[in-house]
Amino acid sequence: MKPLFGIHAPIHGSYGYWSFLELSSMADEMGFDYLTVGDHFFLPSETYARIGGDPAKPDKLDAWSVLSALAAKTERIRIGTRVSPIPFYLPSRLAKIVATADIISGGRAILGVGAGWHKDEAIAYGVKWGSHKERMERTLEGLEIILSLWLNEKTTFKGKYYQVLEAPLWPKPLQKPHPQIWFGGSSNAIINAAVKYGDGLFPLTDTPIEKLVDILQRLREAERKHGGKKPVMFAPAISYPSGIGKKSEWTSNIENCIRIGANLVLIDFTMEYAPLNEAKLFLKEFAKEVLPSFR
Repeated sequence: MKPLFGIHAPIHGSYGYWSFLELSSMADEMGFDYLTVGDHFFLPSETYARIGGDPAKPDKLDAWSVLSALAAKTERIRIGTRVSPIPFYLPSRLAKIVATADIISGGRAILGVGAGWHKDEAIAYGVKWGSHKERMERTLEGLEIILSLWLNEKTTFKGKYYQVLEAPLWPKPLQKPHPQIWFGGSSNAIINAAVKYGDGLFPLTDTPIEKLVDILQRLREAERKHGGKKPVMFAPAISYPSGIGKKSEWTSNIENCIRIGANLVLIDFTMEYAPLNEAKLFLKEFAKEVLPSFR
Protein backbone atom coordinates (compact mmCIF):
# COMPACT_ATOMS: atom_id res chain seq x y z
CA MET A 1 0.00 0.00 0.00
CA LYS A 2 1.39 3.38 -0.97
CA PRO A 3 1.64 5.89 1.89
CA LEU A 4 -1.04 8.52 2.23
CA PHE A 5 -0.60 12.17 3.20
CA GLY A 6 -2.74 14.69 5.01
CA ILE A 7 -2.78 17.90 6.99
CA HIS A 8 -3.99 18.73 10.48
CA ALA A 9 -5.43 22.22 10.10
CA PRO A 10 -5.91 24.94 12.74
CA ILE A 11 -9.36 26.37 13.45
CA HIS A 12 -8.29 28.67 16.28
CA GLY A 13 -6.00 31.59 17.01
CA SER A 14 -4.82 33.40 13.89
CA TYR A 15 -6.67 30.91 11.66
CA GLY A 16 -10.33 31.79 11.39
CA TYR A 17 -12.85 30.09 9.13
CA TRP A 18 -11.76 31.69 5.86
CA SER A 19 -8.08 30.93 6.43
CA PHE A 20 -8.98 27.35 7.32
CA LEU A 21 -11.12 27.01 4.20
CA GLU A 22 -8.40 28.42 1.95
CA LEU A 23 -5.66 26.17 3.34
CA SER A 24 -7.84 23.06 3.40
CA SER A 25 -9.22 23.57 -0.10
CA MET A 26 -5.66 23.85 -1.38
CA ALA A 27 -4.78 20.55 0.32
CA ASP A 28 -7.63 18.93 -1.59
CA GLU A 29 -6.48 20.47 -4.87
CA MET A 30 -2.82 19.52 -4.29
CA GLY A 31 -3.60 15.83 -3.86
CA PHE A 32 -3.47 15.34 -0.09
CA ASP A 33 -5.57 12.41 1.11
CA TYR A 34 -6.75 13.39 4.62
CA LEU A 35 -7.73 16.61 6.40
CA THR A 36 -8.23 16.64 10.16
CA VAL A 37 -9.02 19.25 12.80
CA GLY A 38 -9.02 19.23 16.58
CA ASP A 39 -12.34 19.13 18.45
CA HIS A 40 -12.42 21.37 21.53
CA PHE A 41 -14.36 24.17 23.18
CA PHE A 42 -11.05 25.94 23.81
CA LEU A 43 -7.36 25.12 24.22
CA PRO A 44 -4.73 25.85 26.90
CA SER A 45 -3.54 29.47 26.93
CA GLU A 46 -0.01 28.56 25.80
CA THR A 47 -1.48 27.26 22.54
CA TYR A 48 -2.58 30.76 21.58
CA ALA A 49 0.85 32.14 22.39
CA ARG A 50 2.29 29.71 19.83
CA ILE A 51 -0.18 30.08 16.97
CA GLY A 52 -1.53 33.58 17.53
CA GLY A 53 -4.74 34.77 19.08
CA ASP A 54 -5.70 36.14 22.48
CA PRO A 55 -5.31 33.78 25.48
CA ALA A 56 -7.93 35.92 27.26
CA LYS A 57 -10.39 35.04 24.47
CA PRO A 58 -9.52 31.40 23.71
CA ASP A 59 -11.35 30.92 20.43
CA LYS A 60 -11.97 27.60 18.70
CA LEU A 61 -14.39 27.03 15.81
CA ASP A 62 -16.69 24.03 16.05
CA ALA A 63 -14.95 21.09 14.41
CA TRP A 64 -17.86 19.37 12.70
CA SER A 65 -19.42 22.62 11.51
CA VAL A 66 -16.28 23.65 9.63
CA LEU A 67 -15.74 20.11 8.35
CA SER A 68 -19.27 20.02 6.94
CA ALA A 69 -18.70 23.38 5.27
CA LEU A 70 -15.43 22.10 3.81
CA ALA A 71 -17.15 18.92 2.66
CA ALA A 72 -19.46 20.94 0.44
CA LYS A 73 -16.51 22.73 -1.19
CA THR A 74 -14.12 19.81 -1.79
CA GLU A 75 -14.27 16.72 -3.93
CA ARG A 76 -11.87 14.02 -2.85
CA ILE A 77 -10.02 14.61 0.44
CA ARG A 78 -11.19 12.62 3.49
CA ILE A 79 -12.24 14.87 6.37
CA GLY A 80 -12.52 14.25 10.08
CA THR A 81 -11.46 14.99 13.63
CA ARG A 82 -8.21 14.31 15.42
CA VAL A 83 -10.02 13.72 17.70
CA SER A 84 -13.56 14.11 19.08
CA PRO A 85 -13.62 13.30 22.83
CA ILE A 86 -16.72 11.15 23.18
CA PRO A 87 -17.19 11.99 26.91
CA PHE A 88 -17.87 15.60 25.82
CA TYR A 89 -20.75 14.48 23.59
CA LEU A 90 -24.10 12.78 23.78
CA PRO A 91 -23.11 9.75 21.66
CA SER A 92 -26.35 9.69 19.68
CA ARG A 93 -25.83 13.34 18.79
CA LEU A 94 -22.28 12.68 17.58
CA ALA A 95 -23.56 9.75 15.50
CA LYS A 96 -26.06 12.06 13.80
CA ILE A 97 -23.45 14.80 13.23
CA VAL A 98 -20.94 12.45 11.59
CA ALA A 99 -23.59 10.70 9.50
CA THR A 100 -24.69 14.08 8.17
CA ALA A 101 -21.09 15.10 7.39
CA ASP A 102 -20.62 11.81 5.56
CA ILE A 103 -23.66 12.53 3.40
CA ILE A 104 -22.58 16.11 2.66
CA SER A 105 -19.09 14.92 1.70
CA GLY A 106 -20.30 12.09 -0.49
CA GLY A 107 -18.82 9.45 1.82
CA ARG A 108 -15.54 11.04 2.96
CA ALA A 109 -16.03 11.55 6.71
CA ILE A 110 -13.86 9.91 9.34
CA LEU A 111 -14.50 9.96 13.08
CA GLY A 112 -11.44 10.36 15.26
CA VAL A 113 -12.22 9.54 18.89
CA GLY A 114 -10.50 9.83 22.23
CA ALA A 115 -11.15 10.03 25.94
CA GLY A 116 -10.21 13.70 26.32
CA TRP A 117 -7.07 15.28 27.77
CA HIS A 118 -7.90 18.92 28.58
CA LYS A 119 -9.21 18.81 32.15
CA ASP A 120 -9.79 22.58 32.44
CA GLU A 121 -12.04 22.43 29.39
CA ALA A 122 -14.15 19.69 30.95
CA ILE A 123 -14.48 21.51 34.27
CA ALA A 124 -15.41 24.79 32.56
CA TYR A 125 -18.28 23.20 30.65
CA GLY A 126 -19.56 20.88 33.35
CA VAL A 127 -18.30 17.66 31.76
CA LYS A 128 -17.52 14.97 34.34
CA TRP A 129 -13.78 14.31 34.20
CA GLY A 130 -12.91 11.22 36.23
CA SER A 131 -9.93 8.91 35.84
CA HIS A 132 -8.52 7.90 32.46
CA LYS A 133 -10.03 4.44 33.03
CA GLU A 134 -13.48 5.96 33.56
CA ARG A 135 -13.16 8.24 30.54
CA MET A 136 -12.14 5.24 28.42
CA GLU A 137 -15.19 3.32 29.64
CA ARG A 138 -17.42 6.23 28.67
CA THR A 139 -15.67 6.53 25.31
CA LEU A 140 -16.16 2.87 24.43
CA GLU A 141 -19.77 2.80 25.65
CA GLY A 142 -20.44 5.86 23.53
CA LEU A 143 -18.76 4.29 20.52
CA GLU A 144 -20.87 1.14 20.89
CA ILE A 145 -23.98 3.33 20.67
CA ILE A 146 -22.65 5.27 17.67
CA LEU A 147 -21.83 2.11 15.73
CA SER A 148 -25.16 0.49 16.57
CA LEU A 149 -27.09 3.58 15.47
CA TRP A 150 -25.21 3.58 12.16
CA LEU A 151 -25.65 -0.14 11.52
CA ASN A 152 -29.10 -1.00 12.87
CA GLU A 153 -32.65 0.17 12.32
CA LYS A 154 -33.11 0.81 16.04
CA THR A 155 -30.79 0.74 19.02
CA THR A 156 -31.41 -0.11 22.65
CA PHE A 157 -28.44 0.18 24.98
CA LYS A 158 -28.31 0.16 28.77
CA GLY A 159 -24.80 0.87 29.97
CA LYS A 160 -23.09 2.27 33.02
CA TYR A 161 -22.96 5.79 31.54
CA TYR A 162 -25.40 5.93 28.62
CA GLN A 163 -28.83 4.56 27.79
CA VAL A 164 -30.89 4.69 24.62
CA LEU A 165 -34.23 3.00 23.97
CA GLU A 166 -35.45 1.88 20.54
CA ALA A 167 -33.55 4.80 19.01
CA PRO A 168 -33.57 5.18 15.20
CA LEU A 169 -30.95 7.09 13.24
CA TRP A 170 -31.76 8.02 9.67
CA PRO A 171 -30.37 8.75 7.20
CA LYS A 172 -27.44 6.40 7.62
CA PRO A 173 -23.88 7.37 6.64
CA LEU A 174 -23.04 6.77 3.00
CA GLN A 175 -19.94 4.72 3.73
CA LYS A 176 -20.47 1.03 4.27
CA PRO A 177 -20.40 -0.45 6.77
CA HIS A 178 -19.71 2.98 8.35
CA PRO A 179 -17.20 5.88 8.36
CA GLN A 180 -13.67 5.06 9.44
CA ILE A 181 -12.99 5.18 13.19
CA TRP A 182 -9.60 6.50 14.29
CA PHE A 183 -8.26 6.65 17.85
CA GLY A 184 -5.97 9.35 19.21
CA GLY A 185 -3.21 8.52 21.67
CA SER A 186 -0.80 5.72 22.48
CA SER A 187 -1.83 4.19 25.81
CA ASN A 188 -2.39 0.45 25.88
CA ALA A 189 -6.10 1.09 26.46
CA ILE A 190 -6.28 3.25 23.32
CA ILE A 191 -4.27 0.74 21.28
CA ASN A 192 -6.52 -2.15 22.33
CA ALA A 193 -9.61 -0.09 21.49
CA ALA A 194 -8.16 0.79 18.08
CA VAL A 195 -7.62 -2.90 17.35
CA LYS A 196 -11.15 -3.81 18.44
CA TYR A 197 -13.08 -0.93 16.87
CA GLY A 198 -10.80 1.19 14.77
CA ASP A 199 -9.36 1.75 11.34
CA GLY A 200 -6.44 3.94 12.41
CA LEU A 201 -4.32 5.35 15.23
CA PHE A 202 -3.13 8.95 15.62
CA PRO A 203 -0.09 9.30 17.93
CA LEU A 204 0.81 12.76 19.22
CA THR A 205 2.46 15.23 16.85
CA ASP A 206 6.28 15.12 16.73
CA THR A 207 6.51 11.91 18.71
CA PRO A 208 10.18 10.86 18.43
CA ILE A 209 10.91 8.05 15.99
CA GLU A 210 12.01 5.63 18.72
CA LYS A 211 8.71 6.20 20.54
CA LEU A 212 6.77 5.73 17.30
CA VAL A 213 8.52 2.39 16.84
CA ASP A 214 7.42 1.33 20.32
CA ILE A 215 3.82 2.43 19.73
CA LEU A 216 3.65 0.60 16.41
CA GLN A 217 5.14 -2.56 17.93
CA ARG A 218 2.51 -2.51 20.67
CA LEU A 219 -0.19 -1.91 18.07
CA ARG A 220 0.89 -4.85 15.90
CA GLU A 221 1.28 -7.07 18.97
CA ALA A 222 -2.27 -6.21 20.03
CA GLU A 223 -3.44 -7.12 16.53
CA ARG A 224 -1.69 -10.48 16.74
CA LYS A 225 -3.22 -11.10 20.14
CA HIS A 226 -6.77 -10.02 19.34
CA GLY A 227 -6.61 -10.03 15.53
CA GLY A 228 -9.28 -11.03 13.09
CA LYS A 229 -9.56 -7.96 10.89
CA LYS A 230 -7.49 -5.71 8.66
CA PRO A 231 -4.44 -4.00 10.17
CA VAL A 232 -4.99 -0.67 11.89
CA MET A 233 -3.49 2.24 9.94
CA PHE A 234 -0.73 4.18 11.69
CA ALA A 235 -0.56 7.94 11.18
CA PRO A 236 2.27 9.94 12.78
CA ALA A 237 2.17 13.72 12.47
CA ILE A 238 5.03 16.15 11.86
CA SER A 239 4.69 19.81 12.82
CA TYR A 240 5.13 22.67 10.37
CA PRO A 241 7.51 24.41 10.22
CA SER A 242 9.84 23.05 12.94
CA GLY A 243 9.21 19.31 12.66
CA ILE A 244 9.31 18.99 8.89
CA GLY A 245 12.46 21.11 8.75
CA LYS A 246 14.12 22.79 5.80
CA LYS A 247 13.08 22.00 2.25
CA SER A 248 16.14 19.79 1.81
CA GLU A 249 14.97 17.69 4.78
CA TRP A 250 11.33 17.18 3.80
CA THR A 251 11.73 13.91 1.92
CA SER A 252 14.08 12.32 4.46
CA ASN A 253 11.79 13.23 7.37
CA ILE A 254 8.85 11.64 5.57
CA GLU A 255 10.95 8.59 4.67
CA ASN A 256 11.78 8.11 8.35
CA CYS A 257 8.07 7.74 9.09
CA ILE A 258 7.42 5.46 6.13
CA ARG A 259 10.42 3.28 7.00
CA ILE A 260 9.07 2.40 10.43
CA GLY A 261 5.64 1.51 9.03
CA ALA A 262 3.51 4.66 8.76
CA ASN A 263 0.52 4.33 6.43
CA LEU A 264 -0.45 8.00 6.61
CA VAL A 265 1.72 11.01 7.45
CA LEU A 266 0.08 14.24 8.59
CA ILE A 267 1.61 17.70 8.45
CA ASP A 268 0.40 19.54 11.55
CA PHE A 269 -0.14 23.30 11.19
CA THR A 270 -1.52 23.73 14.73
CA MET A 271 1.69 23.60 16.77
CA GLU A 272 3.18 27.00 15.88
CA TYR A 273 2.30 30.07 13.89
CA ALA A 274 2.76 30.13 10.13
CA PRO A 275 1.24 32.91 7.99
CA LEU A 276 -1.40 31.62 5.61
CA ASN A 277 0.55 32.54 2.48
CA GLU A 278 3.62 30.73 3.81
CA ALA A 279 1.56 27.64 4.67
CA LYS A 280 -0.04 27.61 1.21
CA LEU A 281 3.36 27.92 -0.47
CA PHE A 282 4.60 24.99 1.59
CA LEU A 283 1.64 22.85 0.48
CA LYS A 284 2.27 23.70 -3.15
CA GLU A 285 6.00 22.95 -2.95
CA PHE A 286 5.50 19.80 -0.86
CA ALA A 287 2.97 18.50 -3.39
CA LYS A 288 5.43 19.17 -6.20
CA GLU A 289 8.68 18.05 -4.56
CA VAL A 290 7.67 15.25 -2.18
CA LEU A 291 4.32 13.65 -3.02
CA PRO A 292 5.37 12.29 -6.46
CA SER A 293 8.19 10.32 -4.81
CA PHE A 294 5.68 8.25 -2.87
CA ARG A 295 2.89 7.87 -5.42
